[in-house]
Amino acid sequence: MSSLTFTLKEVTRQRIDCSPLTPNKLADKSLADIAKIQLVTGNLSERADALFIITEGDSQSIKFKGSNSKLDFIGHNMTKGKISVDGDVGAYFGIFMEGGLLSVKGNSFIYTGCEMKGGQIKVNGDAGDFIGGARPGRRNGMTGGTVIVTGNAGARAGDHMRRGMILIEGNTGDYCGSRMISGTIAVQGDCGRHLGYAMKRGTILLNQMPTRGITANFNDCGTHTLGYLALLFTSFKKLDTTFSRVDNFSRVRRYAGDLAGIGMGEILVKI
Repeated sequence: MSSLTFTLKEVTRQRIDCSPLTPNKLADKSLADIAKIQLVTGNLSERADALFIITEGDSQSIKFKGSNSKLDFIGHNMTKGKISVDGDVGAYFGIFMEGGLLSVKGNSFIYTGCEMKGGQIKVNGDAGDFIGGARPGRRNGMTGGTVIVTGNAGARAGDHMRRGMILIEGNTGDYCGSRMISGTIAVQGDCGRHLGYAMKRGTILLNQMPTRGITANFNDCGTHTLGYLALLFTSFKKLDTTFSRVDNFSRVRRYAGDLAGIGMGEILVKI
């Protein structure tokens, strides 16, 4: 059966809250019921069929077509199924996600994977700031799941991250891994300033030494052969990412920090 498809009718000037349009929330709903769902857009609400052309299909496999960066909260609290997006997406892509698969053939805006607990998100483009981070005023970022970014990532990737994995195939902005509590961030490209700022625990894997180097509040622990890295990269082979083809990452230079705090985090640079 084909996917349930939402095609944006026209470019909107207002942001649209797409949080009601997930497989778990649309399960067992008829096309008529879906059409009359109210979506918040700006300071108003509109029926779903006033904003989208809705094509009947399997509600456990949803597609958004003609999407742009004004579509927020796609995949909100998603627990199962699959959502794919043709175009860009807005803020909070996959917020509170617990299961299923989310993908976008374009760029995502801020807070991708915000406070997610499980499932997988793939951004086939660039991602904005605070991937896997916590909402403003909150202290717990993502606690599980996997986020894959094929392009570049913005600042504060993994801010307040507690568990899970963020795999960035391109470059990342400033403060990557800031205030990180646990989990794994892997970056194939370059990193911005203040890498690992205030991180408590967790691991940041780098394919190369950052252009700006490692800050003085990380202690150089020398070179090591870490057997668990071979197991970790073996687990990447089941994922659709260039990380699945990385070899010989077991030999690394290890930096421990942030020494301004408890200093139990680590930055591992491939050598």
